[in-house]
Amino acid sequence: MANIENTTTTEIAILMDDHVDKYHPGIQAFKLQSVNGLQNNTREQQTFSINIPNLMNKDPINIGKINTSSIIKIKLPREVTRDYPKKYIPVGTRFIVTFNSGDITKPVIVGREE
Repeated sequence: MANIENTTTTEIAILMDDHVDKYHPGIQAFKLQSVNGLQNNTREQQTFSINIPNLMNKDPINIGKINTSSIIKIKLPREVTRDYPKKYIPVGTRFIVTFNSGDITKPVIVGREE
């Protein structure tokens, strides 16, 4: 029987920030191709109001607002960027991101696609 806690999921993350310094990469914006598919490469954030109708109340209950975006912010480790051939990493560079134990809330960049 397989141990579910040790499974790892890997995806390709596309860098959305321009002129990232390979010596001080920090937290950058990425697009996950498998999640966003053919959506436009945009950093825009959309806001939606949530109103849930209730059977007991004729007026909808206003829950609040949610923000959606096609990017995800991930820390870009210096160990991954230091062997890049130029000082600045351009938009569109592809990195390998993993989700340890399949936890979608904890992405980690482990390498660069060459």
